[in-house]
Amino acid sequence: MTKRLALTAISALVAGNPALAQDAFFQLDEVIFSAGLTEIEEDRTGVSVDVLTTEELRYPGDIQLSNTLATVPGLTVSQNGPVGSSTTLRIRGLGTSYIPVYLNGIDITDPSSSQTGFDFGSLLGTGATRVEILRGSQGSIYGSEAIGGVVNITSDLAPDEPGTEVTVGVEAGSYETYLLNFGVGTRFERGTLSFSATELTTEGFSAADENDGNTEEDGHQSTTLILAGEFETTEALTIGFSAFYIDSFTEIDDSIDTADEQEGERSGLRAYANFDAFGIEHELSISGSRTERYYPGGFTEDYLGERMTYSYLGTANLRTADTLTFGLDLTEEEFDADSDSGGVDTAAVFAEYVAALGSGFDLSASLRYDDHSIFGGQTTGRLAGAWRPAEGTVLRGSIASGFRAPSLYELYSGFYGNPNLEPEQSRSIELGIEQAFGDLNLSATVFYTEIDDLISFSGGGYNQVAGTSTTQGYELTANYMLSDTLSAFANYTYTDAEDRAGNRLPRVPRHNLVLGLNAAIAERVTWATTAQFEFDRQDVVFPAPNYERTPVDVPDYAVVDTTFSYAVNDTTEAFLRIENVFDEEYQTAIGYGTSDRAFYIGLRSRF
Repeated sequence: MTKRLALTAISALVAGNPALAQDAFFQLDEVIFSAGLTEIEEDRTGVSVDVLTTEELRYPGDIQLSNTLATVPGLTVSQNGPVGSSTTLRIRGLGTSYIPVYLNGIDITDPSSSQTGFDFGSLLGTGATRVEILRGSQGSIYGSEAIGGVVNITSDLAPDEPGTEVTVGVEAGSYETYLLNFGVGTRFERGTLSFSATELTTEGFSAADENDGNTEEDGHQSTTLILAGEFETTEALTIGFSAFYIDSFTEIDDSIDTADEQEGERSGLRAYANFDAFGIEHELSISGSRTERYYPGGFTEDYLGERMTYSYLGTANLRTADTLTFGLDLTEEEFDADSDSGGVDTAAVFAEYVAALGSGFDLSASLRYDDHSIFGGQTTGRLAGAWRPAEGTVLRGSIASGFRAPSLYELYSGFYGNPNLEPEQSRSIELGIEQAFGDLNLSATVFYTEIDDLISFSGGGYNQVAGTSTTQGYELTANYMLSDTLSAFANYTYTDAEDRAGNRLPRVPRHNLVLGLNAAIAERVTWATTAQFEFDRQDVVFPAPNYERTPVDVPDYAVVDTTFSYAVNDTTEAFLRIENVFDEEYQTAIGYGTSDRAFYIGLRSRF
């Protein structure tokens, strides 16, 4: 599988070592961790996965991780204003309530949110070293909510060789934005330890679009701390842990200029032990996360969501390249929203078999049974295959099912909740081909997902949309090394997302095109530019007093960002990033503003 942003990393490396850039781009043995219950080489998995590595995440320099994710095929982002405001990621037209998000193995979605999901608004890209994006219904691997896909984020600053590496970055720019990040990672004889800290402050711009006459600036401040470590106690036993803490304060608007604000604290911890016994690799883990949100003066002021998960996973190698993975887990979730509260327990048992069938063909089959304390048993499965008929060619296909249990807020909110809701059920299918022609890599994927009994907000509360809603379309990508110092990439996604009544799902562009060009323009200077186009999109508004959906067309837009980087020496580089180069006036959510042309300068050092 070609990595969609690999060319960005290439241009960062090419000035110093063109041969190394070629090796990085055409690497075929990348190991994927999130496509199944156990790791697998990328050309053996039948599902669509994109991998963003350290260089690909670092080089664009975007403050928010969501900005980088928006350049991946099939992914779009809508945001209710500047940095820190509510930010929704969509995969193939399906939003965050259908996308579990993991940070170092911790499920960081919020059980107290209206539809269990993760708000990307205050998640920065500085601490991430690897992101894997899995697309399609994946209930047999991840359980409830995994209908649109899964995002797995890793933060591991430990170097590949024994020793210690320190990273430091400073940045300043438009809207009185200042960012400082520090990271240290060490690898010793029997383990690793890493820590990162990021502080961001910005005065921002009006969340309610300033082009509509709104002038009040909506600022944001956040602190992000991430810690991870692993230790090999014996040859047969390894123990490890990861932890994070995010504290944020954000000024917000409700599509009109107001002086509202929100405060949030997110934290999580995971501990695990890996050991070998009886010819099986075992993993025991326990993880927990806690999300607190406070909206002074809001209709609901205090939100608290908590989750604990206890897991066992066993992996057995049955033949040379075949694996059987099996396990069970128990997840406990609770929420409080002022006077409303509720809880749910889900116990699951699951298994996956991956078989190498010869002639370059690999097949995986997975099955999962979830026992939900409210809705009872839910069974999901997935069958995926990858075939390599010739050098440089990979054919992929998968068929899978999933489900989404109503969130605790959808069920128990005293004002909006509906205790009569039932789980949504999904099926998805995709077929894809990837082909390498020397310096040119092409891929095409068609996808189809259907959801029965979609849960939607209408008539002043959450209700079931009877029948089948669908999201379907195709993704096309191209990556081309024009020369040793110049590369280009393009991806286009067509998405048709509708409910049973033919209403389009909001904020989903039918046409999404991303173009990029990367170059080494001098011995020490590299340049990267990205253009993003979104066409044919609708949003919805909910006018009082009936709260019925009213569709509104969102104007098409094209936004260009560019970054120049200068290698001061072998360990330090300076950069200039220009966002919205042509000062486009646009919205990703009706009524909410986006950045004007903005300039950011900074230094990054690794030693």
